[in-house]
Amino acid sequence: MQITEPCRAAGEVADLMTPDPVTVQPTTSVGEVWRTMADRRFRHMLVSDKANGLLGLVSQRDLLAAARSADLQINSDDDRPISELMHESVDTVRPECCAAEAARYMLRNKHSCLPVVDDGGALVGILTEADFLRLATRDVPPCTCGGVSIRA
Repeated sequence: MQITEPCRAAGEVADLMTPDPVTVQPTTSVGEVWRTMADRRFRHMLVSDKANGLLGLVSQRDLLAAARSADLQINSDDDRPISELMHESVDTVRPECCAAEAARYMLRNKHSCLPVVDDGGALVGILTEADFLRLATRDVPPCTCGGVSIRA
């Protein structure tokens, strides 16, 4: 499913998304994807073809679940192609779509990200929960209450 309804009231997806996302090819090894995600602190990896068309998505949770179900440990030596683990049916959003509607869609469907594609289906960005957290805190002055207390 693709969200296509444009709306200017709350800003566009293009205003929030991370443009030109890092992608991998379907033949990239699970181990290499795992290393890239760990090194860059990503929770999602988009899989694209050589023309930058979206082929799929794999999340950190997918990698961990696949390791548990096969009683394996995902590591940098895992040479399976990521195409074996990726989701091929992925909801997307267009850059000119309403950011608030994209957020509602993500909440309603429990998506933590949406790939952003243009009219021709080329991958142009990724919209994540972190983008909305940045928006929520962008114009908020520093806290004077002492901050967040983290318990170990």
